Amino acid sequence: FNDFTDALCLIDDKGIVHLSNKAYINLFGDNPFPPKNFISNFSEDHQKEIIGLIQHLFSKNNKEHRFENEFILKDRRKIWLEFTTAFLENHRNQNLLFLIIRDITEKKQIELKLLKSEERYRSVFNQANDAMFVCYLNYGRTLSNFVEVNEVACRTLDYTKDNLQNQNPYSVIFNNFEGEVVKIIDMIWLEGHAIFDTVQVTKTGNKIPAEISAHLIEFNDKPAVLFISRDVSQREEAERKIKDTGERLRNLALHLQNIREEERTLIVREIHDELGQMLTFLKIQIALVGKKLNDDQQILKDKIDSSLKLIDDSINSIQRISEKLRPNVLDELGIGPAIDWQAKDFSDRTGIECVCDLPKEEPFLDKEKSTAVFRIFQEALTNIARHANADKVFISLKEYKNNLILEIKDNGKGITVNQINDSRSLGILGMKERAMLFSGRVKIKSSMNSGTSVLVEIPFNN
Repeated sequence: FNDFTDALCLIDDKGIVHLSNKAYINLFGDNPFPPKNFISNFSEDHQKEIIGLIQHLFSKNNKEHRFENEFILKDRRKIWLEFTTAFLENHRNQNLLFLIIRDITEKKQIELKLLKSEERYRSVFNQANDAMFVCYLNYGRTLSNFVEVNEVACRTLDYTKDNLQNQNPYSVIFNNFEGEVVKIIDMIWLEGHAIFDTVQVTKTGNKIPAEISAHLIEFNDKPAVLFISRDVSQREEAERKIKDTGERLRNLALHLQNIREEERTLIVREIHDELGQMLTFLKIQIALVGKKLNDDQQILKDKIDSSLKLIDDSINSIQRISEKLRPNVLDELGIGPAIDWQAKDFSDRTGIECVCDLPKEEPFLDKEKSTAVFRIFQEALTNIARHANADKVFISLKEYKNNLILEIKDNGKGITVNQINDSRSLGILGMKERAMLFSGRVKIKSSMNSGTSVLVEIPFNN
C-alpha cells in the first residue's frame, strides 16, 4: 500500500480521510501529518467544487469513475489530477470512497502542447514518457492505421516505426476489448476524450496491461484521435498483492477460529469423560456407604445426603459449562435445533420470550459456518440481555438465493448509529468479522425505542 507510486486514500461522505499512503502525503505537501479532511488539501476557491464532487460520487454509489481536472492546492500550486474512484465497505458496513490520485500535470502539459501547437508537437511527442499513437477518425467513426507514433510506443511494443504505422488501433489498442470499441469511439466523438484499461500485445506476444487516455484532436486539419498509453503492470501487481494479503489474513483468522472451537470440543470431552465419570463413581460409592449405616447414625446419613446433593449439583454444573463451551446439539442435530435450544435456554434464564421461525428441513451448512452462525446468534442474544430492555425476541432462519439468512429482532429500546459503528463495540465487531470470514455480512438496523434487527447472511458456497 505504502510502496504504491500513486496517491491512495479512503474517505467518507464528509471528506474525512480514514486511510492514506506515503504518496498521498508527498502529493499534498511536506507535512508528515496531512489534514484529516481531504477537502482541506485544496484552496478555498476549489473546496466547494471538491465538496460537490464528493457528494456527486456518493450519489452514484458503487459505480467506478475516472476523471481528470485542474485544481489549485492550499499552497496555491496549480496541478492536474487524475482520479480513479471505487466504493469499498468497511467492517461497519460504512461506504467509503477509494481514491487513486495521480499527478498528471506533466502529461496534461504535453497534451495541451499537442493540442495548441502543431509546430512544436513532434519534439514534445517524442520526449513523452508514455507511449503515444495518432490515427485519423474517418467518416462513420472508424479509425485509420496509425499516422504517427512516438519512440516510447515503438520500444514498448517491439516494433519499428514503419511497422507500427502499418498497424491500427483495433489490433494494438483494443486487443481483448472488441465489445467496447464502438462505445469508446462514440464517447471520444461526443465528449472529446475517454479513459479505459486494456491489454496491449507486443510483436513478440508479450501482454502489457495498460491504461489508455484517448483525446479528439486535429491532425493535418483532419479529425484524429491521440491515444496515450501507460503501463500499469506495477499497479495491477500491487492490487494483486493487497488482495492476496487480505485472503491470507482471512484464512489465518478462520484457522484460529477453528482451533478455538476444536479446543473447546476437546475440553468438553475431557470434562465429560474424566470429571463426569469420576463424580458419578464417587456418587455411587457414597450411596453404598450410606446404605450400610445404622438407623441410629442419622447425623452421618444427613451428611451422606448432603454430599450426594453436592455431587448432583456438580454434575449439573459440568453439563451447563459443557453446553456453554460447545453445545452438543450443534454437532449432533445442526444449526436449526441448536438455535431452538439456545433460544429456549435464553428465555428460561432471562424471562425474555423468544419466538422462533425455523425451517422444517435442516439447512445443509458445513461445520465451520454452522459454528460461526451459532456464535453470532449467541452474541446477539447476549447484547439483547445486556442492553435492549426487551421482553420479546423474534428469530427467523431461512434459505434465500443460495444464502442462509438469520434474523434476530427485539422490541427493546434500540441502538444509535454511533453505537453500531463504535470501534469499542467489540461484540458487534466480532459478529461482523465472523461473517466476513465466509464472505458473509451482518447488517444491524435500529431506531430509538423501536427495537433492533440483526440480519446475518452467509453464502452456502463462498
